[in-house]
Amino acid sequence: MVNKVTSFFKFKTKRVSLIFCFIALSLLVSGCTGPGYQGWSGFAGHDGILYFGTMDGRVLAINTSARSQGLPFPSEGEWALSVKTPATTGGMCGPIGCVPAAQPATLYATPVVAGNLVYVATYAGDNGKVMAINRLAPGYDKDGIPAWNEGEWFYPRKESKFIGAVVGSPIVVEDMLYIGSSDGKLYALDEKGNEKWAPFETGDKIWTSPAVKDNAVYVSNYERKLFVVSIADGSLLREIEVPSAIASSLVISGESVYFGTFDRLLYAVDIADGSERWKFEGGNWFWATPIVKDGVVYAGCLDHNIYAIDASTGEKLWQFIADAPIASAPVLSDNLLVAASKSGVIYVLESASGDLARTVSIGSEVMAPLYAEENMVYVHARNRCVYAIDMQSGDKSWEFCYSDIK
Repeated sequence: MVNKVTSFFKFKTKRVSLIFCFIALSLLVSGCTGPGYQGWSGFAGHDGILYFGTMDGRVLAINTSARSQGLPFPSEGEWALSVKTPATTGGMCGPIGCVPAAQPATLYATPVVAGNLVYVATYAGDNGKVMAINRLAPGYDKDGIPAWNEGEWFYPRKESKFIGAVVGSPIVVEDMLYIGSSDGKLYALDEKGNEKWAPFETGDKIWTSPAVKDNAVYVSNYERKLFVVSIADGSLLREIEVPSAIASSLVISGESVYFGTFDRLLYAVDIADGSERWKFEGGNWFWATPIVKDGVVYAGCLDHNIYAIDASTGEKLWQFIADAPIASAPVLSDNLLVAASKSGVIYVLESASGDLARTVSIGSEVMAPLYAEENMVYVHARNRCVYAIDMQSGDKSWEFCYSDIK
């Protein structure tokens, strides 16, 4: 039985929400302009291989050991795969009819690895596909069609069918993949690409990643709502209204879900009843996904600040002022917090105090979430290069630019 839960926030007009959505759309579209020099996808790592997507419609696998040695690409475990998405409408028309135009697929979403499969989701106009790629031996052909062996598939199965364009990254929990799209639906797919239950309708665009806690999936949309959906059958458990569209992806820690909204606030909400635990005001949007560890929320903000906030009370513990907005999700490693400003400066901070340990500049803007493994932080920059930064020394260990990779 669906429980009816009332809004815990003061109502704001739909017009305000639409304004925020328009601004967010403008930012996203601005990332598509130019000759493809924008990196939005973060990394999924497995056995020393980093998997990521590009704005020109490719999925790359790079071997961190091979890159550190400067070996030719592709070396062991490395590959580059073009993803093409046919269009359903448009194209050129002549006296004998119309030929659909192929839309370039863009990969905003960070891939996810589960077993031998790499899951990616595409953005092509209003259309999207979810694809499973065998990371050991990709079997897709030059037109982006899977060979239908080694576990590869795409969803929807028919070439002419699509879901909405995908911005938020998929997640995998217990062999199930959950993903939201701009058609306002939450999808649950098994490892063979089959639906576990009918897509859950939220009523507006989903541009963030879902989160899972216990037996429920949490997902937000641009209609200022947060939905709690049953993993078992896709039914609605709770619906929570927020005052503004949610800007960041959701993070669940303990009994709270944390997220930033377009009204410059970071919220902590009780996952049991949807009540507000606290809210923290920044000087601009909290676009980057926050991280929570040991009772502290670390959140980058477009107001140039990195905040450390008590996860229980919402009290500010410290803040660090960067040289530019923070749009990229930071990472933690041991006692260090690493964040990248939009200008391309990488800050290594003491997580307990916010004191600056060291900086390094890569000379290019950063929008993609950072990825940490052992003592290295990997950065996907907007100049179509990947950088490896040693957290302890602050040195740039290596860089790999893929603009000429075919």
